[in-house]
Amino acid sequence: MESGMRKLFANPYMPELGHLRGKDPLELEDAQRIIFFPRLSDMEFYAKMFSRDTPEATAKREQNLKFKLMSVFYTIHRLDGGLVDRFIHLCGLQSLVALLGEEHRVIQSQAIELLTDFLGPQMSLPAATSSRQAHIQHQIYSCLSSKKFWRNLARILEEPGEVFPKSHTSSIRLLAAAVGWLHHGAETVPEAALPSDVKVASAALQKCLDSGIHLMPEIRGAAEDLLEELNPIPSIRSDPLRGEQLHAAQAAIFDPEAQQEEDAAHAWQALRKLGNEAFKVGLLWPAEAAYRLALEDGEASLPETEGSLIASNRALVLIKAGHFAQAAESAADALARDPRNAKAAYRRAQALLEQCAEVADSSALALAQDAAAAAERAAALEPQDKKVTELLEKSKARVQSLTDEAAPTAGLEGMD
Repeated sequence: MESGMRKLFANPYMPELGHLRGKDPLELEDAQRIIFFPRLSDMEFYAKMFSRDTPEATAKREQNLKFKLMSVFYTIHRLDGGLVDRFIHLCGLQSLVALLGEEHRVIQSQAIELLTDFLGPQMSLPAATSSRQAHIQHQIYSCLSSKKFWRNLARILEEPGEVFPKSHTSSIRLLAAAVGWLHHGAETVPEAALPSDVKVASAALQKCLDSGIHLMPEIRGAAEDLLEELNPIPSIRSDPLRGEQLHAAQAAIFDPEAQQEEDAAHAWQALRKLGNEAFKVGLLWPAEAAYRLALEDGEASLPETEGSLIASNRALVLIKAGHFAQAAESAADALARDPRNAKAAYRRAQALLEQCAEVADSSALALAQDAAAAAERAAALEPQDKKVTELLEKSKARVQSLTDEAAPTAGLEGMD
């Protein structure tokens, strides 16, 4: 997985992502951000790609991108509540239903797991009290009442054996939950009816029960109860949000200025977390990119103390990567944001001292002096820290050494 992530980071399908937006290939950093460090609004790429028809014979690279995006989303982004919320608003549930129809067992398994995880908490909530909540329920309704939902789950149930672990059990549970939610508080209105594809699902369910496939007693019982509920096709609740109310809710949720503010507020928190996780497993450049983007994308809402911590973390990554000049600059940025950030002062001293060792001209002394000044600042903030004391002594020793080396030359130049 780690090797695959590295390759994807280096080659993040820039032309294909650009095509999704209807533009030329994206820049490398934009493509990397969408895949690894997405803004809330970038969830549009995921929902669109998951819904896209990508025949292997004619759209192999797009299909590869779809499956890789799913892998990243399933592994990383599903843990971010803000991203999941925006994904659902952007028709993400319907896009996962589309993935259930793929001839790829791992993708099908991941899709049904995500649908179950995302729908469960939302389906247990009471009636919406805000237009934003109502829009989420509208998305649930659109997902569960869609033809693809019933037809794709029917295809899984028709299989004579498990196509992925607990495929039949998961499908029965999801269908039962869908019927329970859709039927709850059903209104007698003409448009509130399930699609005719429910009959296809009923037939598949009956075939599953008749085939002798091993099912736990409670699952078999749920399947039998479900068959009774689906014959005849039941009435269901009406769409929780429609007409002018739907258009007004979408206008508010997807207002460009509102999205920009939400992106910024989410960015620095999510990206800092991603940077920390990447650093822990040794992914230095993904970590550096996450911290840098956190500072750039979150600038509008980033508190100075938090910005200082992120810039200091970026300095540490750059030191580990051997980019000492950039590390010193990032540490200086951290100190400008919060002058009492002792770690930033320590890391600036480290970076400057390492940079000093790489040069062989007169700038070495100035770098050593700056390192000593940064170390003195760190020592003033953390006087009991032994590592800080050691770095201060090392910096002063380096200044003295370079001063002594320069002294004979200066003396000769002064003679006449």
